[in-house]
Amino acid sequence: MFAAAMCTIAAANGSAQVSSPSGGVGVLMESYSFGSPEKVDLKKVSLITVPIAARVFLAPKIELGVTSAFGSAKLTRAGGQETTISGPTDTEVRLTYGAIDDRVRISAAALAPTGKSQLTAEEMDVTGVIAADLLPFAISNWGSGGGLGVSAAFAVPMNEATSIGLSAGYVVARKYEPLSATTFAYRPGNQLQLRAAADRTVGSTAKASLQLTYLHFGQDQGDGTNLYQSGDRLQAVGSLAFAAGSNGTGIVYAGYLRRQEGQYTTAVRITPAQDLIYAGTAFRRPVGGAMLVPSLDARILGNESGVEQGRTISGGLALEIPRGNFEIVPRAQARFGSLTVRTGQESSFTGMELGISIRSRSGLQ
Repeated sequence: MFAAAMCTIAAANGSAQVSSPSGGVGVLMESYSFGSPEKVDLKKVSLITVPIAARVFLAPKIELGVTSAFGSAKLTRAGGQETTISGPTDTEVRLTYGAIDDRVRISAAALAPTGKSQLTAEEMDVTGVIAADLLPFAISNWGSGGGLGVSAAFAVPMNEATSIGLSAGYVVARKYEPLSATTFAYRPGNQLQLRAAADRTVGSTAKASLQLTYLHFGQDQGDGTNLYQSGDRLQAVGSLAFAAGSNGTGIVYAGYLRRQEGQYTTAVRITPAQDLIYAGTAFRRPVGGAMLVPSLDARILGNESGVEQGRTISGGLALEIPRGNFEIVPRAQARFGSLTVRTGQESSFTGMELGISIRSRSGLQ
């Protein structure tokens, strides 16, 4: 969210146009170590990700984008047992048509099943930790069987200071076999997403924004039978972007995510509702010919049953270095927090993130 917000500030005076292909590639290493591994049965988890993205305007109003990644993770349990998983993720291909000065955007997307979707039981154990909401890893899964989706969005200026936007999207998931040792056919539930956003200019150097999102999931199916009903998700995010000094910009933001309880349909078992509260701030300031980007954020994850919850605080620093038609961005971040698996089973943890990316200066941000 921080990256998207900062790019909105940087591109406020820009407009879409026909362009040559552009994109970016990077390498990111994330690692977490736990202070009381015997209590949470986790000693260390790490992930190396190589994200790849490309974009091209096929015509003044038609944009084609492709994103994918390669990920390699290792999980070490309290007893020293190590489990790894490596491979490409699914690839998203998105075609977007923009009209009315880009105020209306219609997209069609295909999620190609290029990822590692068939896993062993041990590999699924690793992906479960990587997908945890408290630990913000760069990817959440290696493969989901693919799917197709459509979305539409439009923005309406209410006056010189205020604009609103609405969007809706629907994704149809594809059936696949998640366990390599069985022929069990799993089909994730289809996903409906509704979003409303508003922004308002405050004074001459700031802009306030509010975004509301609703996600609804259909029932997951196993071998053609309804298996699990995931809870709906509600999210609200507010931010204030502002000028900081003569050449810098800054942002503060806060958000709340509510995941309603889910239920297995083949057994009397409820997964409890979950709440995530997060907030942060970041700045962009010129230093010589580069741009320095310090950031700070915190998150608190709660659970109605008191399990799988925790808190974390992060501080990071990035440097945007222009080099001809490209931009090199090294970054580092440190994280500290605690994790509660269940009552009486809690551990502190420390984490770090190191990465570098190269991207087209006129391309993807």
